[in-house]
Amino acid sequence: MKRILISLLTNPILIIGYWIFCYELASLCMYGRMNNNIYILLFCIVFLISIITFTTIRIITDKEREFKKLPNLKAWKYISILIIVAITSFYGVEIYKSATNYGGKLAWFIERLKNERSVKFEHNNIYEFGVEGIFEDINKEHPLPKKLYMASDFDLTFNSDGIITAFDTFVYGKNAHGKEETYLIAYDKKKSQDITIIRNGYANPDYDDDKLVEPLIKTVNAIPVKQTVSKWNESKYGLVYYGKRNWGYNTEGIININEDGKEHNLEKSTSEIIGYTVSIFVPGKEKEVVPARYNLIGDPNWSKANTNPNQKSSKEKQQDLTNSKEQFYLSKEVGYKLNITDKALGSTFYSLSKTIDGGKTWEVINNDPFNGTIGSASGITFLNDKLGFLVAVRPSGTEGELYRTDDGGISFKKVNYTPREVKLDSGQSISPFDSPGMPYEKDGVFNMLVGQGSDGDYNGNSSALYQSKDKGETWEYVKEVKSS
Repeated sequence: MKRILISLLTNPILIIGYWIFCYELASLCMYGRMNNNIYILLFCIVFLISIITFTTIRIITDKEREFKKLPNLKAWKYISILIIVAITSFYGVEIYKSATNYGGKLAWFIERLKNERSVKFEHNNIYEFGVEGIFEDINKEHPLPKKLYMASDFDLTFNSDGIITAFDTFVYGKNAHGKEETYLIAYDKKKSQDITIIRNGYANPDYDDDKLVEPLIKTVNAIPVKQTVSKWNESKYGLVYYGKRNWGYNTEGIININEDGKEHNLEKSTSEIIGYTVSIFVPGKEKEVVPARYNLIGDPNWSKANTNPNQKSSKEKQQDLTNSKEQFYLSKEVGYKLNITDKALGSTFYSLSKTIDGGKTWEVINNDPFNGTIGSASGITFLNDKLGFLVAVRPSGTEGELYRTDDGGISFKKVNYTPREVKLDSGQSISPFDSPGMPYEKDGVFNMLVGQGSDGDYNGNSSALYQSKDKGETWEYVKEVKSS
């Protein structure tokens, strides 16, 4: 055994094969790309097994053979061991990094194993089961909190025969023990016959009753969906629910409906129209075919605004809604909007659109503004038609990243800044400030508060103030700012 081991360790061909194997394995763990790496890995495995087998047979069948006492054999034995240890250590660290802190594809694979579940989708006809069937199928295997809230909207598509083809939403709530639970729920008939559920994501919960799921279920149960879409004579339809909405005095497409399915079309309104609206529409023809926007008549609170109506006028409230964490208007005509293109593991993928006519038409100018980084958008701003910033937060909510464009959103680059280290009473040094906020300009200097994310507890969850004198390309730490 000793002769076999020494022979293998000192075999330069085996060392080269082992190095290639470790490199490809680390690359696979970091970037995925299964098709690129798997054949090389399989070849390396076969190659290594062949060398080990050949060496073992050769030494066993030649028991009388003595090692030639080459002058440099002893030195090469130790050098080869050091090389193998170095290769193993270096790529071992790389694989570890790819498996932790969302540092690579392996981390996401492990996350999927821990949190992703599949549920057989049986109640898949919206005409027969509404959307309640979706939650019934999920509850059979994974009981959801009784009171659910949406962290994102609910989107669904179905065919003319009522068969649901796709849907997705991100919901959260507290279980019977008061513990918060989140569920990213998605289905795509083209990919699978099962509903995919991903638990333990970051939902940024605020428990806003405007985002309750219950009105969605009750309203769809009351809507004569088949009758509604039959007049459009299309092959594919969509359903969307954003929660409670304020339509102002616009009655276009608004239909009040009671739980028995009796409809009340509105020709005019003497007060603002507010309700948990479920819209049914023809995808791609929203401007040609007016969506049917159903509001269920029932609980009086469902048609009330959560804010005091005397607090702000309708125009002021609409102006507040103009800019959000996913949309920013530079002027009345020019605006930018992040559009959701995909969701996975509690993360959201975006494209960036621009309008120059006040939102009447939008054009996608960047298909991947975050350059493949996954999480969710937490802010967007433009200081002029060239310079703008995006902020993303990781799925865990514990840290974020800042991105900058100087070509009007055509491309973005991640902005790096030196982390501020602080020393605890125990003598340990930490870098608590890792969640950048949206930059703003004051007196020609750019300012940015970097917070601590959802896990921050250092010094009352204080923030670090950074400033930039080159329009946000580089940043310098200024001081620590107490939370107000």
